[in-house]
Amino acid sequence: MIVPAARGSGRPGRTYPGLVRREWDWLLSHPVEADLLLAAVLLVATVGQSRADPLILAVSTLLVATIPLRRRYPVQAFTTALLIAALQVGLGMQPRGDYAVAALQPTVAEFVVAVLLYTLAAHTPRRTSIRGLCGCLILSAIAIARWPGSNGLHPEPAILGASALLASACLTAWVLGDSVAYRYRVAYYAALEERAARLEAERDAQARIATAAERARQLQERRALAVDESAARLRRIERDLHDGAQVRLAALALSLGEIKEDLEADNDGDGGRARMLIGAAHASAKEALAELRDLARGIHPAVLDRGLDAALSSLTESSAVPVELTVSISKRPSPAIETIAYFCAAELLANVAKHSSAAKASIVVSDDEGELVLTVGDDGVGGARPGDGGGLAGLRERVQTVDGKLRIDSPPGGPTKITIVLPGHA
Repeated sequence: MIVPAARGSGRPGRTYPGLVRREWDWLLSHPVEADLLLAAVLLVATVGQSRADPLILAVSTLLVATIPLRRRYPVQAFTTALLIAALQVGLGMQPRGDYAVAALQPTVAEFVVAVLLYTLAAHTPRRTSIRGLCGCLILSAIAIARWPGSNGLHPEPAILGASALLASACLTAWVLGDSVAYRYRVAYYAALEERAARLEAERDAQARIATAAERARQLQERRALAVDESAARLRRIERDLHDGAQVRLAALALSLGEIKEDLEADNDGDGGRARMLIGAAHASAKEALAELRDLARGIHPAVLDRGLDAALSSLTESSAVPVELTVSISKRPSPAIETIAYFCAAELLANVAKHSSAAKASIVVSDDEGELVLTVGDDGVGGARPGDGGGLAGLRERVQTVDGKLRIDSPPGGPTKITIVLPGHA
Protein backbone atom coordinates (compact mmCIF):
# COMPACT_ATOMS: atom_id res chain seq x y z
CA MET A 1 0.00 0.00 0.00
CA ILE A 2 1.34 3.46 -0.91
CA VAL A 3 0.93 6.14 1.79
CA PRO A 4 1.00 9.72 0.50
CA ALA A 5 3.38 12.23 2.05
CA ALA A 6 2.15 14.48 4.84
CA ARG A 7 1.16 17.92 3.62
CA GLY A 8 3.96 20.38 4.13
CA SER A 9 6.48 17.81 5.29
CA GLY A 10 8.69 18.22 2.23
CA ARG A 11 9.36 14.46 2.11
CA PRO A 12 7.88 11.92 -0.28
CA GLY A 13 5.29 9.45 1.00
CA ARG A 14 6.21 5.97 2.18
CA THR A 15 6.12 3.47 -0.69
CA TYR A 16 8.04 0.59 0.83
CA PRO A 17 5.33 -2.14 0.69
CA GLY A 18 4.53 -1.42 -2.93
CA LEU A 19 8.19 -1.20 -3.81
CA VAL A 20 8.95 -4.52 -2.10
CA ARG A 21 6.06 -6.16 -3.93
CA ARG A 22 7.27 -4.88 -7.29
CA GLU A 23 10.83 -6.01 -6.58
CA TRP A 24 9.63 -9.43 -5.51
CA ASP A 25 7.53 -9.80 -8.65
CA TRP A 26 10.56 -8.80 -10.70
CA LEU A 27 12.73 -11.41 -8.99
CA LEU A 28 10.11 -14.11 -9.66
CA SER A 29 9.78 -13.18 -13.32
CA HIS A 30 13.57 -12.92 -13.90
CA PRO A 31 15.12 -16.03 -12.28
CA VAL A 32 18.45 -15.82 -14.12
CA GLU A 33 18.97 -12.18 -13.17
CA ALA A 34 17.95 -12.96 -9.58
CA ASP A 35 20.55 -15.77 -9.35
CA LEU A 36 23.25 -13.49 -10.74
CA LEU A 37 22.30 -10.80 -8.24
CA LEU A 38 22.43 -13.29 -5.35
CA ALA A 39 25.82 -14.55 -6.50
CA ALA A 40 27.11 -10.97 -6.70
CA VAL A 41 25.92 -10.21 -3.15
CA LEU A 42 27.59 -13.34 -1.76
CA LEU A 43 30.78 -12.56 -3.65
CA VAL A 44 30.84 -9.05 -2.16
CA ALA A 45 30.35 -10.57 1.31
CA THR A 46 33.24 -12.96 0.61
CA VAL A 47 35.51 -10.07 -0.33
CA GLY A 48 34.85 -8.54 3.10
CA GLN A 49 35.79 -11.80 4.86
CA SER A 50 38.81 -12.73 2.77
CA ARG A 51 40.84 -9.63 3.60
CA ALA A 52 41.70 -9.30 -0.09
CA ASP A 53 43.40 -12.72 -0.15
CA PRO A 54 43.27 -13.75 -3.84
CA LEU A 55 43.27 -17.50 -3.08
CA ILE A 56 40.38 -17.25 -0.68
CA LEU A 57 38.58 -15.05 -3.17
CA ALA A 58 39.18 -17.59 -5.96
CA VAL A 59 37.75 -20.48 -3.91
CA SER A 60 34.76 -18.39 -2.86
CA THR A 61 34.18 -17.29 -6.47
CA LEU A 62 34.14 -20.94 -7.57
CA LEU A 63 31.70 -21.71 -4.77
CA VAL A 64 29.40 -18.78 -5.57
CA ALA A 65 29.52 -19.58 -9.33
CA THR A 66 27.40 -22.68 -8.69
CA ILE A 67 24.33 -20.53 -7.91
CA PRO A 68 23.64 -19.29 -11.49
CA LEU A 69 23.94 -22.92 -12.66
CA ARG A 70 21.57 -24.40 -10.08
CA ARG A 71 18.38 -24.29 -12.19
CA ARG A 72 19.80 -25.99 -15.27
CA TYR A 73 22.22 -28.35 -13.51
CA PRO A 74 20.88 -28.79 -9.95
CA VAL A 75 22.68 -32.07 -9.14
CA GLN A 76 26.06 -30.99 -10.56
CA ALA A 77 25.93 -27.56 -8.92
CA PHE A 78 24.96 -29.03 -5.51
CA THR A 79 27.67 -31.70 -5.72
CA THR A 80 30.31 -29.12 -6.57
CA ALA A 81 29.27 -26.79 -3.73
CA LEU A 82 29.10 -29.66 -1.23
CA LEU A 83 32.55 -30.84 -2.27
CA ILE A 84 34.03 -27.34 -1.81
CA ALA A 85 32.30 -27.06 1.57
CA ALA A 86 33.70 -30.48 2.59
CA LEU A 87 37.20 -29.32 1.65
CA GLN A 88 36.69 -26.15 3.68
CA VAL A 89 35.52 -28.17 6.69
CA GLY A 90 38.28 -30.75 6.38
CA LEU A 91 41.23 -28.48 5.50
CA GLY A 92 40.08 -25.02 6.40
CA MET A 93 38.92 -25.66 9.98
CA GLN A 94 41.17 -26.86 12.84
CA PRO A 95 40.22 -27.52 16.47
CA ARG A 96 42.69 -24.89 17.71
CA GLY A 97 41.32 -22.25 15.42
CA ASP A 98 44.16 -22.06 12.93
CA TYR A 99 43.95 -23.19 9.30
CA ALA A 100 45.72 -26.06 7.61
CA VAL A 101 45.07 -24.47 4.20
CA ALA A 102 44.34 -20.77 4.52
CA ALA A 103 42.73 -20.54 1.08
CA LEU A 104 40.03 -23.04 2.17
CA GLN A 105 38.85 -21.23 5.27
CA PRO A 106 35.00 -21.14 5.41
CA THR A 107 33.28 -18.07 3.99
CA VAL A 108 29.67 -18.42 2.73
CA ALA A 109 29.61 -22.16 2.10
CA GLU A 110 26.71 -22.88 4.47
CA PHE A 111 24.47 -20.32 2.72
CA VAL A 112 25.34 -21.54 -0.79
CA VAL A 113 24.80 -25.18 0.16
CA ALA A 114 21.38 -24.34 1.68
CA VAL A 115 20.30 -22.53 -1.49
CA LEU A 116 21.46 -25.41 -3.69
CA LEU A 117 19.78 -27.96 -1.41
CA TYR A 118 16.51 -26.07 -1.83
CA THR A 119 16.97 -26.20 -5.62
CA LEU A 120 17.85 -29.90 -5.47
CA ALA A 121 14.68 -30.68 -3.53
CA ALA A 122 12.54 -28.56 -5.85
CA HIS A 123 13.82 -29.84 -9.21
CA THR A 124 14.94 -33.44 -8.69
CA PRO A 125 13.27 -36.65 -7.50
CA ARG A 126 12.82 -36.98 -3.75
CA ARG A 127 15.26 -39.88 -3.55
CA THR A 128 18.03 -37.65 -4.91
CA SER A 129 17.16 -34.71 -2.65
CA ILE A 130 17.11 -36.93 0.47
CA ARG A 131 20.63 -38.07 -0.35
CA GLY A 132 21.67 -34.44 -0.62
CA LEU A 133 20.01 -33.67 2.74
CA CYS A 134 21.86 -36.54 4.42
CA GLY A 135 25.14 -35.26 2.97
CA CYS A 136 24.45 -31.77 4.33
CA LEU A 137 23.57 -33.09 7.80
CA ILE A 138 26.72 -35.25 7.93
CA LEU A 139 28.87 -32.33 6.81
CA SER A 140 27.19 -30.10 9.40
CA ALA A 141 27.96 -32.64 12.16
CA ILE A 142 31.61 -32.81 11.06
CA ALA A 143 31.81 -28.99 10.96
CA ILE A 144 30.41 -28.74 14.52
CA ALA A 145 32.81 -31.42 15.72
CA ARG A 146 35.78 -29.56 14.26
CA TRP A 147 34.55 -26.14 15.38
CA PRO A 148 37.06 -24.45 17.71
CA GLY A 149 34.39 -24.14 20.39
CA SER A 150 34.51 -27.88 20.96
CA ASN A 151 37.93 -27.48 22.71
CA GLY A 152 36.65 -24.99 25.21
CA LEU A 153 37.16 -21.79 23.26
CA HIS A 154 33.37 -21.21 23.30
CA PRO A 155 30.70 -22.30 25.78
CA GLU A 156 28.51 -25.34 25.11
CA PRO A 157 25.30 -23.29 24.41
CA ALA A 158 27.08 -21.65 21.51
CA ILE A 159 28.04 -25.09 20.16
CA LEU A 160 24.49 -26.35 20.48
CA GLY A 161 23.13 -23.18 18.86
CA ALA A 162 25.49 -23.52 15.93
CA SER A 163 24.55 -27.18 15.54
CA ALA A 164 20.85 -26.39 15.65
CA LEU A 165 21.29 -23.50 13.24
CA LEU A 166 23.12 -25.55 10.62
CA ALA A 167 20.80 -28.54 10.91
CA SER A 168 17.65 -26.42 10.87
CA ALA A 169 18.92 -24.44 7.89
CA CYS A 170 19.44 -27.65 5.93
CA LEU A 171 16.09 -29.13 6.97
CA THR A 172 14.25 -25.87 6.25
CA ALA A 173 15.81 -25.57 2.81
CA TRP A 174 14.92 -29.18 1.99
CA VAL A 175 11.34 -28.88 3.28
CA LEU A 176 10.73 -25.68 1.30
CA GLY A 177 12.18 -27.19 -1.86
CA ASP A 178 10.24 -30.44 -1.43
CA SER A 179 6.97 -28.51 -0.94
CA VAL A 180 7.62 -26.66 -4.19
CA ALA A 181 8.34 -29.97 -5.92
CA TYR A 182 5.12 -31.39 -4.47
CA ARG A 183 3.13 -28.50 -5.94
CA TYR A 184 4.92 -29.00 -9.25
CA ARG A 185 4.06 -32.69 -9.20
CA VAL A 186 0.41 -32.02 -8.34
CA ALA A 187 0.15 -29.44 -11.11
CA TYR A 188 1.96 -31.76 -13.54
CA TYR A 189 -0.30 -34.72 -12.83
CA ALA A 190 -3.38 -32.49 -13.03
CA ALA A 191 -2.17 -31.22 -16.40
CA LEU A 192 -1.57 -34.79 -17.54
CA GLU A 193 -5.08 -35.80 -16.45
CA GLU A 194 -6.58 -32.80 -18.18
CA ARG A 195 -4.62 -33.52 -21.34
CA ALA A 196 -5.63 -37.17 -21.24
CA ALA A 197 -9.28 -36.20 -20.78
CA ARG A 198 -9.00 -33.71 -23.64
CA LEU A 199 -7.37 -36.29 -25.90
CA GLU A 200 -10.05 -38.81 -24.99
CA ALA A 201 -12.76 -36.28 -25.77
CA GLU A 202 -11.08 -35.47 -29.08
CA ARG A 203 -10.85 -39.16 -29.95
CA ASP A 204 -14.51 -39.63 -29.08
CA ALA A 205 -15.46 -36.61 -31.18
CA GLN A 206 -13.38 -37.86 -34.09
CA ALA A 207 -14.94 -41.29 -33.78
CA ARG A 208 -18.43 -39.76 -33.76
CA ILE A 209 -17.56 -37.59 -36.76
CA ALA A 210 -16.18 -40.59 -38.62
CA THR A 211 -19.28 -42.61 -37.77
CA ALA A 212 -21.55 -39.78 -38.89
CA ALA A 213 -19.57 -39.35 -42.11
CA GLU A 214 -19.77 -43.08 -42.82
CA ARG A 215 -23.49 -43.02 -42.09
CA ALA A 216 -23.99 -40.04 -44.38
CA ARG A 217 -22.01 -41.77 -47.12
CA GLN A 218 -24.12 -44.91 -46.77
CA LEU A 219 -27.33 -42.88 -46.87
CA GLN A 220 -26.15 -41.03 -49.97
CA GLU A 221 -25.28 -44.29 -51.67
CA ARG A 222 -28.64 -45.80 -50.74
CA ARG A 223 -30.53 -42.73 -51.91
CA ALA A 224 -28.59 -42.62 -55.17
CA LEU A 225 -29.32 -46.31 -55.67
CA ALA A 226 -33.02 -45.74 -54.94
CA VAL A 227 -33.18 -42.83 -57.39
CA ASP A 228 -31.41 -44.84 -60.10
CA GLU A 229 -33.64 -47.85 -59.47
CA SER A 230 -36.72 -45.63 -59.66
CA ALA A 231 -35.56 -44.14 -62.95
CA ALA A 232 -34.78 -47.63 -64.30
CA ARG A 233 -38.19 -48.86 -63.16
CA LEU A 234 -39.92 -46.01 -64.97
CA ARG A 235 -37.98 -46.71 -68.14
CA ARG A 236 -38.91 -50.39 -67.87
CA ILE A 237 -42.61 -49.51 -67.46
CA GLU A 238 -42.39 -47.21 -70.47
CA ARG A 239 -40.78 -49.95 -72.57
CA ASP A 240 -43.37 -52.47 -71.41
CA LEU A 241 -46.20 -50.13 -72.36
CA HIS A 242 -44.55 -49.27 -75.64
CA ASP A 243 -43.65 -52.83 -76.60
CA GLY A 244 -46.66 -54.57 -75.08
CA ALA A 245 -50.11 -52.98 -74.69
CA GLN A 246 -49.38 -50.16 -77.08
CA VAL A 247 -48.33 -52.56 -79.87
CA ARG A 248 -51.35 -54.79 -79.31
CA LEU A 249 -53.73 -51.82 -79.33
CA ALA A 250 -52.12 -50.59 -82.52
CA ALA A 251 -52.62 -54.01 -84.11
CA LEU A 252 -56.23 -54.04 -82.90
CA ALA A 253 -56.89 -50.61 -84.36
CA LEU A 254 -55.33 -51.70 -87.65
CA SER A 255 -57.45 -54.87 -87.80
CA LEU A 256 -60.63 -52.98 -86.97
CA GLY A 257 -59.82 -50.45 -89.65
CA GLU A 258 -59.42 -53.20 -92.27
CA ILE A 259 -62.71 -54.82 -91.23
CA LYS A 260 -64.46 -51.47 -91.41
CA GLU A 261 -63.11 -50.88 -94.93
CA ASP A 262 -64.26 -54.33 -96.07
CA LEU A 263 -67.74 -53.76 -94.69
CA GLU A 264 -67.98 -50.33 -96.29
CA ALA A 265 -66.98 -51.88 -99.62
CA ASP A 266 -69.91 -54.34 -99.33
CA ASN A 267 -73.12 -52.84 -100.78
CA ASP A 268 -75.37 -55.14 -98.79
CA GLY A 269 -77.19 -53.14 -96.10
CA ASP A 270 -77.26 -56.01 -93.58
CA GLY A 271 -73.89 -54.99 -92.08
CA GLY A 272 -74.87 -51.48 -91.00
CA ARG A 273 -74.98 -52.23 -87.32
CA ALA A 274 -71.77 -54.22 -87.49
CA ARG A 275 -70.06 -51.33 -89.21
CA MET A 276 -71.26 -48.99 -86.49
CA LEU A 277 -69.92 -51.21 -83.70
CA ILE A 278 -66.65 -51.77 -85.44
CA GLY A 279 -66.29 -48.00 -85.99
CA ALA A 280 -66.88 -47.37 -82.30
CA ALA A 281 -64.31 -50.04 -81.37
CA HIS A 282 -61.85 -48.54 -83.82
CA ALA A 283 -62.26 -45.06 -82.28
CA SER A 284 -61.91 -46.44 -78.75
CA ALA A 285 -58.73 -48.28 -79.72
CA LYS A 286 -57.27 -45.08 -81.15
CA GLU A 287 -58.15 -43.12 -78.03
CA ALA A 288 -56.64 -45.82 -75.80
CA LEU A 289 -53.53 -45.82 -77.94
CA ALA A 290 -53.21 -42.03 -77.63
CA GLU A 291 -53.67 -42.22 -73.85
CA LEU A 292 -51.03 -44.94 -73.58
CA ARG A 293 -48.60 -42.82 -75.61
CA ASP A 294 -49.21 -39.84 -73.33
CA LEU A 295 -48.80 -42.04 -70.24
CA ALA A 296 -45.56 -43.53 -71.51
CA ARG A 297 -44.27 -40.09 -72.40
CA GLY A 298 -45.12 -38.86 -68.89
CA ILE A 299 -43.33 -41.77 -67.23
CA HIS A 300 -40.15 -41.58 -69.26
CA PRO A 301 -39.96 -39.86 -72.62
CA ALA A 302 -38.34 -42.20 -75.10
CA VAL A 303 -36.48 -39.28 -76.63
CA LEU A 304 -34.45 -39.01 -73.42
CA ASP A 305 -32.59 -42.14 -74.47
CA ARG A 306 -30.90 -39.97 -77.11
CA GLY A 307 -29.79 -37.44 -74.48
CA LEU A 308 -31.06 -34.34 -72.70
CA ASP A 309 -30.28 -32.11 -75.68
CA ALA A 310 -32.58 -34.05 -78.00
CA ALA A 311 -35.31 -34.34 -75.36
CA LEU A 312 -35.34 -30.59 -74.69
CA SER A 313 -35.32 -29.87 -78.42
CA SER A 314 -38.44 -32.01 -78.81
CA LEU A 315 -39.99 -30.25 -75.81
CA THR A 316 -39.34 -26.74 -77.16
CA GLU A 317 -40.80 -27.63 -80.57
CA SER A 318 -44.15 -28.46 -79.00
CA SER A 319 -44.19 -25.39 -76.73
CA ALA A 320 -46.94 -22.79 -77.17
CA VAL A 321 -44.37 -20.02 -76.57
CA PRO A 322 -41.28 -19.66 -78.81
CA VAL A 323 -38.28 -21.00 -76.92
CA GLU A 324 -34.59 -20.43 -77.53
CA LEU A 325 -32.60 -23.49 -76.41
CA THR A 326 -28.88 -23.47 -75.51
CA VAL A 327 -27.25 -26.68 -74.27
CA SER A 328 -23.56 -26.81 -73.34
CA ILE A 329 -22.71 -30.02 -71.47
CA SER A 330 -19.24 -31.54 -71.44
CA LYS A 331 -20.27 -34.77 -69.69
CA ARG A 332 -23.65 -36.45 -69.85
CA PRO A 333 -25.38 -36.67 -66.45
CA SER A 334 -26.94 -39.83 -65.07
CA PRO A 335 -30.35 -40.94 -66.44
CA ALA A 336 -32.13 -40.01 -63.19
CA ILE A 337 -30.77 -36.44 -63.34
CA GLU A 338 -31.69 -36.15 -67.02
CA THR A 339 -35.25 -37.23 -66.22
CA ILE A 340 -35.59 -34.69 -63.39
CA ALA A 341 -34.16 -31.91 -65.57
CA TYR A 342 -36.53 -32.78 -68.43
CA PHE A 343 -39.69 -32.77 -66.31
CA CYS A 344 -38.59 -29.55 -64.56
CA ALA A 345 -38.16 -27.87 -67.94
CA ALA A 346 -41.54 -29.20 -69.08
CA GLU A 347 -43.27 -27.89 -65.95
CA LEU A 348 -41.61 -24.48 -66.26
CA LEU A 349 -42.56 -24.14 -69.94
CA ALA A 350 -46.12 -25.08 -69.03
CA ASN A 351 -46.13 -22.32 -66.39
CA VAL A 352 -44.77 -19.84 -68.94
CA ALA A 353 -47.59 -20.68 -71.35
CA LYS A 354 -50.29 -20.51 -68.65
CA HIS A 355 -49.32 -17.61 -66.38
CA SER A 356 -46.57 -15.38 -67.73
CA SER A 357 -48.17 -13.84 -70.88
CA ALA A 358 -44.65 -13.99 -72.31
CA ALA A 359 -43.77 -13.48 -75.97
CA LYS A 360 -40.68 -15.66 -75.82
CA ALA A 361 -38.77 -17.90 -73.44
CA SER A 362 -35.32 -19.39 -73.16
CA ILE A 363 -33.71 -22.54 -71.78
CA VAL A 364 -29.99 -22.63 -70.97
CA VAL A 365 -28.35 -25.87 -69.81
CA SER A 366 -24.71 -26.03 -68.72
CA ASP A 367 -22.47 -27.92 -66.31
CA ASP A 368 -20.35 -26.29 -63.62
CA GLU A 369 -17.91 -28.30 -61.47
CA GLY A 370 -19.84 -31.53 -61.83
CA GLU A 371 -23.28 -29.90 -61.43
CA LEU A 372 -26.02 -29.52 -64.03
CA VAL A 373 -27.43 -25.99 -64.20
CA LEU A 374 -30.83 -25.51 -65.90
CA THR A 375 -32.09 -21.94 -66.36
CA VAL A 376 -35.54 -21.14 -67.77
CA GLY A 377 -36.41 -17.49 -68.41
CA ASP A 378 -39.18 -15.50 -70.03
CA ASP A 379 -40.12 -11.88 -70.67
CA GLY A 380 -43.54 -12.14 -69.06
CA VAL A 381 -45.23 -10.29 -66.21
CA GLY A 382 -43.12 -11.92 -63.45
CA GLY A 383 -44.26 -12.35 -59.86
CA ALA A 384 -43.68 -16.11 -59.73
CA ARG A 385 -43.74 -17.46 -56.17
CA PRO A 386 -43.57 -21.07 -54.83
CA GLY A 387 -47.01 -21.29 -53.19
CA ASP A 388 -48.28 -24.31 -51.26
CA GLY A 389 -49.47 -27.02 -53.59
CA GLY A 390 -48.30 -25.10 -56.66
CA GLY A 391 -46.12 -26.25 -59.48
CA LEU A 392 -43.00 -24.46 -58.22
CA ALA A 393 -43.38 -26.05 -54.78
CA GLY A 394 -43.60 -29.46 -56.43
CA LEU A 395 -40.52 -28.67 -58.49
CA ARG A 396 -38.62 -27.74 -55.32
CA GLU A 397 -39.56 -31.04 -53.69
CA ARG A 398 -38.55 -32.96 -56.81
CA VAL A 399 -35.19 -31.17 -56.95
CA GLN A 400 -34.46 -31.62 -53.24
CA THR A 401 -34.73 -35.40 -53.50
CA VAL A 402 -31.26 -35.36 -55.09
CA ASP A 403 -29.86 -32.43 -53.05
CA GLY A 404 -30.63 -29.98 -55.83
CA LYS A 405 -31.43 -26.28 -55.51
CA LEU A 406 -34.17 -24.08 -56.95
CA ARG A 407 -33.66 -20.31 -57.24
CA ILE A 408 -36.42 -17.97 -58.37
CA ASP A 409 -35.81 -14.46 -59.65
CA SER A 410 -39.17 -13.05 -60.75
CA PRO A 411 -39.80 -9.42 -59.79
CA PRO A 412 -43.24 -7.92 -60.54
CA GLY A 413 -43.29 -6.83 -64.17
CA GLY A 414 -40.66 -9.39 -65.14
CA PRO A 415 -38.56 -10.79 -66.49
CA THR A 416 -38.58 -14.18 -64.78
CA LYS A 417 -35.50 -16.35 -64.36
CA ILE A 418 -35.68 -19.71 -62.59
CA THR A 419 -32.46 -21.65 -62.04
CA ILE A 420 -32.27 -25.30 -61.06
CA VAL A 421 -28.96 -26.77 -59.92
CA LEU A 422 -28.69 -30.57 -59.92
CA PRO A 423 -25.76 -32.88 -59.14
CA GLY A 424 -24.24 -34.53 -62.15
CA HIS A 425 -25.04 -37.93 -60.68
CA ALA A 426 -27.82 -38.82 -58.26
